[in-house]
Amino acid sequence: MIRPPGQPYLSAPQIRRRVRTLAASIHKTYRNRPLTIVALLKGSVFFVVDLLRHLDPDTEVEFWNISSYQGTRSTGKIRGLHHCRGNFVGRDILLIDDILDSGLTLDRTRAHAKKLGARTVQICVLLSKKRKRVHAVKARWVGFSIKDEFVVGYGLDLDQRYRALPSIRTLPKGV
Repeated sequence: MIRPPGQPYLSAPQIRRRVRTLAASIHKTYRNRPLTIVALLKGSVFFVVDLLRHLDPDTEVEFWNISSYQGTRSTGKIRGLHHCRGNFVGRDILLIDDILDSGLTLDRTRAHAKKLGARTVQICVLLSKKRKRVHAVKARWVGFSIKDEFVVGYGLDLDQRYRALPSIRTLPKGV
């Protein structure tokens, strides 16, 4: 087996416990109300699947395949948003993403969901970087607040690699 890159940051058991806690809070908020989750691919895939296992089975799910990163940096542009659709008229939408970094992706996807008729749009992220945001976005549910470091694992990648790591690891600068 290949040695994982970087240094350990969040263990698989820590992540599992936090996902259960987030799911309980989400369930309580949307109890007796239909909910549509919009999972932002590809980074949120493990997170959204684990969350769904703890939510009501009638929760609807949409997957939007968008991206803004190349390597360890944001390109400043969202690719793929124009293909994202959904019947959101009058619906409560929960955007799920792996990480809140600059705020660009979540700002644009939130606006797009509203344009598609969403009644409400809330945000849940696994990680929120402690840094100044380019766009004023606040997640209602945050798994972990982390330093402004580049991380991989549990869906987060570096050029499509390391997503399948069960834990989250930091990569050294310049990787």
